Amino acid sequence: AYLGGSALKSRNMPEIAPGVSYGTLAREWRCKWSYDDDCASLKACQKLLQDMQEEILQVVHHWSGKQLKTHEVLNGKIDVSTQSVQRIVGQACCDFKVIIKLPADKFSEWQSRKFEPEEKFLESLKAIPGVEQVETQTYTMETVNLFAQAVPKASKGCMA
Repeated sequence: AYLGGSALKSRNMPEIAPGVSYGTLAREWRCKWSYDDDCASLKACQKLLQDMQEEILQVVHHWSGKQLKTHEVLNGKIDVSTQSVQRIVGQACCDFKVIIKLPADKFSEWQSRKFEPEEKFLESLKAIPGVEQVETQTYTMETVNLFAQAVPKASKGCMA
């Protein structure tokens, strides 16, 4: 979807300032890890993420764990452009980040549940030797189509 001017307003998205609209919010859990002991703290952060994968993915309704063993139909419940879980590792500044992105309405519901399983994840991060600066942040996050309407349709010869 084109994220310029009138396209955003037509989707009734909140505006932070004129021309700065959003429809999705993200919650970031982050910490600093250490290169000490062959990156032991980074390895432990990754293990924690893997160990809590099912709980975290439940937030965005991914097909995982218990859901994989059921016959629940998730059609229409997953939109990867507005719902995702991402992990970022910054080697230069030793960042480990988990970002959970949701549509604004689902984000509000999750916020009312105190961002579950955030507390468990953060407390577990704090218990890892070599991990420092365990923090959270909330911000808007939009997918921006830089090609907008510049990509021609196949009928106009782009596949020639």
